Amino acid sequence: MLEKTRRRQYFESTERTCNQMILSLTSNLRESIIKTLDTGAIVNKLRNGCSDRVASWNELKILAITRSAVVIYSHVMLVVLIRIQFNIMAGHIYKESQGATDDFKENGELQTKYMSLCGHFIYEGIKKLSTLIKEKVSEITASISLMDPLSLRDVEQIYWSIVSSVTADDVRNPAKNLAKYLLPSQCEEEMSASLSKIIHETLDLLESEEIQDFTQSNIRSGFVLLMDHISEFFNSSTKTNNDSGTRNGISIPGTSNRKDVLWTDTISAQVSNHTANNFIDINRITMPMAKIIPIINGQVPDQPKPRDVPTVWLQRLILNDELKLFGANIYEAFSF
Repeated sequence: MLEKTRRRQYFESTERTCNQMILSLTSNLRESIIKTLDTGAIVNKLRNGCSDRVASWNELKILAITRSAVVIYSHVMLVVLIRIQFNIMAGHIYKESQGATDDFKENGELQTKYMSLCGHFIYEGIKKLSTLIKEKVSEITASISLMDPLSLRDVEQIYWSIVSSVTADDVRNPAKNLAKYLLPSQCEEEMSASLSKIIHETLDLLESEEIQDFTQSNIRSGFVLLMDHISEFFNSSTKTNNDSGTRNGISIPGTSNRKDVLWTDTISAQVSNHTANNFIDINRITMPMAKIIPIINGQVPDQPKPRDVPTVWLQRLILNDELKLFGANIYEAFSF
């Protein structure tokens, strides 16, 4: 009974430390995503006036959609990796404290090298992930012009098409090839025997069907959350005569300082017609693609907001009971 209590207490302590590290690393991950998929330069270019406005808008369309999709994928992937790493390490350390000789507990350098492996994804793997998703977004949105009116369902279909296209790509699908994105290639061959052993254990878990199914399922949940946030702008109170608005505590960046510059005036008439009724069917409200692009871009602001998509999505992942149980099972398996 005492042994069981000690094991539980150590696991709970590990959980707290794991959550703190996740929060810290996702901050670096967000910066890496924003740097890799920089939309700010294009927004400023449009605000200041440029000769190739249509080309700039189309580039912004691809980058904004890609950035929001990469946030959903990457947060799931990083949280999964950190949970696995922490619980493997905690299991080995606890077992060693009970008399096993894993040469892990007192070897701070070994622990540091193992945990630093996640830095590969933050700074290198994210580029590979961004390239994949950007390629899919370009293909899927190529036929959508800036003036095309889109409903909320149309926007949702764009994201589900991205997920379907990525899933169908067996060689590059992140959910089925986690190790290719998360860890340096053949990193276990360059390490000591002790470190190589736990890297192999990590790879085995990343390649397990259970964790792959969990990753794919939660990626879909993330896009549901993203669409919930976007849907806030498809309602009767949408600002149709300004270049910026606010929902969920997020300021939507416009691309012009002139309030009279709109890509189309039809949205104003559409919303006016809907507001005459007591019930507004949100799925019948449409906006031109050019009006939707800043909304999508605003879901991942350069500076974190309390209720922006990455923040809310991360909180849900940290509190995910299924992932907590998976971590507990790993810890228990390696602590005996």
